Amino acid sequence: MLKHDDVIERSSIVTYALMQELHEALSAPDSPDDVSLGMIMGLAMFLDDKIGPMRSQRLMEQAPRIILKTDAHVTEDMKARIAPVLRAFAEQIKDFSPVVRPAPAVI
Repeated sequence: MLKHDDVIERSSIVTYALMQELHEALSAPDSPDDVSLGMIMGLAMFLDDKIGPMRSQRLMEQAPRIILKTDAHVTEDMKARIAPVLRAFAEQIKDFSPVVRPAPAVI
């Protein structure tokens, strides 16, 4: 059985590796910061959709302190261990087609 911390740690490592690959694929030599900002904005939009704006804001505000407090970093060994997860994800999205959701009704 997984402990809560295991899920957080593994999710963090997978996300880090995925973001590293995504940044490398999207970055142009003259605008790497634009890609980083876009990735942050995308994460913020995702969190807003999943957990709501207030919880997203608190989480995003706390993130730098959480990282510094835990001295979090991802080693090459950690990335190697989650490589099968990234390969499975890549296999899953190779035939990606977006799901179109109806817009919420405005009252």
